[in-house]
Amino acid sequence: MPSLFPAHAISVSLRRLFAILAFIMRTTLSLASALLFAFALPLAQAQDEPNPKTLIPQRILEAIADEVSGTLAFQHILELAGYERDRPAEEYKTTYREAAYIEKMAKQYNLEDVHIERFKLQAKTWDGEKGELWLLNKDGSRRLLMSYRDVAASLAPGSKSADVSSELVWVGRGVDKKDYADKNVSGKVVLASGPVGQVHNLAVREFGAAGVVTFANDTGKPIDHPDQIAWSNLGGGRGGPGGNNAGAQKTTFGLILSHRLGVELVDRLERRETLNIKAVVQATEYDAEMQVPTAIIKGTDENGQELAMTGHLFEGIAKQGALDDASGSATALEVARAWKKLIDDGVLPRPKRTIRFLWIPEIQGTQAYLDRYPEEAKRMVAAISMDMVGEDVTKNHNSLHLMRTPYSVNSFINEVPQQFFEFVGDTNREKVQNRRVAYSFRYPILDPQGTRDPFYFNIDKHYGSSDHSVFLRVGVPAILLNNWPDVGYHTSEDRAYNADPTQLKRAAFIGVASLSVMANASGASALRVAELIAANAAQRAGVQLGLAMQLLAENGPDATYEARNLIIQSYLREADAIRSAAVLAADSASAAKIEALARTFAETGQTADLARLGPDAKARPLTPEETRVSKLIPVRKGPAASGFGGGGAVPAAPVDPAEASRQQYNAMEMRGFADGKRSVLDIRNALSAEYGPQDLAKVLAFFETNAKTGEFQLTESR
Repeated sequence: MPSLFPAHAISVSLRRLFAILAFIMRTTLSLASALLFAFALPLAQAQDEPNPKTLIPQRILEAIADEVSGTLAFQHILELAGYERDRPAEEYKTTYREAAYIEKMAKQYNLEDVHIERFKLQAKTWDGEKGELWLLNKDGSRRLLMSYRDVAASLAPGSKSADVSSELVWVGRGVDKKDYADKNVSGKVVLASGPVGQVHNLAVREFGAAGVVTFANDTGKPIDHPDQIAWSNLGGGRGGPGGNNAGAQKTTFGLILSHRLGVELVDRLERRETLNIKAVVQATEYDAEMQVPTAIIKGTDENGQELAMTGHLFEGIAKQGALDDASGSATALEVARAWKKLIDDGVLPRPKRTIRFLWIPEIQGTQAYLDRYPEEAKRMVAAISMDMVGEDVTKNHNSLHLMRTPYSVNSFINEVPQQFFEFVGDTNREKVQNRRVAYSFRYPILDPQGTRDPFYFNIDKHYGSSDHSVFLRVGVPAILLNNWPDVGYHTSEDRAYNADPTQLKRAAFIGVASLSVMANASGASALRVAELIAANAAQRAGVQLGLAMQLLAENGPDATYEARNLIIQSYLREADAIRSAAVLAADSASAAKIEALARTFAETGQTADLARLGPDAKARPLTPEETRVSKLIPVRKGPAASGFGGGGAVPAAPVDPAEASRQQYNAMEMRGFADGKRSVLDIRNALSAEYGPQDLAKVLAFFETNAKTGEFQLTESR
């Protein structure tokens, strides 16, 4: 049979095929060459980046990272607050379990001057023993809704013993008299969605209710975590408007339910069901004391400066929280252990400055200690508060925050920890620039029992509500390390399973590295700290310049005064921050160099940035009133009504939260800026740079009012 493809045809076809293939290859190679050329520069740039430089050599950083243990810190959390324990009566006569544990471990770790400071409390301490809420069914059976035995947060501190059977009456939020209109709650137990203290204040003290059941959860995540129960108490404090006279008023009990259970009961009541309940509460009060375990790593300069680190073991004696703040207490203990071990092994030198570790009842314990040892407080040059650190960032959707000092306090304490935050953040994230080398962290700081999550962090403005605020009150520059947000904050879910040994290890690493720099800096190394401050200050000054330019662009010439003020205050503030490093210098020559650096930074930088605002942004003359108050200088005469802090305090009466916070921080900073040198106008301008333009009349009124109380005297300069 003849072939369907003659030989010559096949030959022609093959030649054509080869020609086509050759064309394709030439085209492909040309395209490949073009693509390679096009991407040559980006690929060449994708090189492994070195670790950021810090004030500590890399080999020492590695030694610190190898020594600190997130696993040990996590174990401390389990020992301190693995679960909530009912505190036996014997502990009130001897030593609290948490204080005894810290003392034992501090001695085991060979820390020095380990002991427990004791401070007698004037008021008795509440202690819960039993709290049960039963639903009584029509057939005579009953259902246990909640028990203090199972969830300690379900019984509001301040509750009195009771045994009540009554109808349950739904009053909505229960925080307004209108909520009780046309409802007979006398002798009955009310169900409400508002804060237990505010509901109790109205329902019991005004309308005669027998007790309160609420499912309020203002601090946690009731929708995402419907079985959370929020910590909250009766009377004053977080309980709302009971105030300091709450103890003299009628007090019964408050029981707190989860959002899920509360909504279930509301649903049944709104269906016109009659629900009868039985509430059984047993509570008592003890004479008690605050206990403050403390230890030191002794410095070589026995009579010299000191540093401090705190974590709070207690928020009152009743509440026990794994993250708030067994985590901070555990991390401070691990910082102390690891640092002492590195000293004993000869890796780190014994520090020049002594470091005091304090494990305290939050705020009031710190205040009591500093009041007892005022000379020690005078020797302290900086303090770090560890409050809610080492949290699982995936579970909590959070980051570790460095809360800087307020603008009225400028200190190296802000800059040294920030450097190590940035080091851990940069080396513990996967960077696309390094992908040709490895898909991994550049210098991983990971705990074998923890996650491999990146290190997320934020450098934030000052926020109070922890022990750093107490140091600020007595003139010690202090910062806060804090994970936020927290899914279990002040709720029954503040448990150890929300912590992460990897993040605990990183927090301890930052603690050891930061304290080591500050404890050893002197002479040339103090100048290095000042230079670090100047470098960061230049970045912050640039931000303020941008804000000033934006202010002018949006508001025109009318904003010139405020725009210039942003820049002027920025350089005043940053120059003071640079000067703060001089307290670390052991010689006058280094101190003089630091002063020269601060002066040059301020003079050249301010002049240049004001010029950058443009020729139309010239300084205007002061008004007659501005001229008058520029000569009035507040001079402190008596103790402050309140100092640094707050931020989380609950006012005695319902007010707009934003306005309450604004007033609180304004008052805090006006007191902070009143150093006996600044005039009322100076203080107004400094406050405006921090919180936005302020009414001069209100600033003056603040000092005039406090002059009448004897806190300040307004003197007139000449």
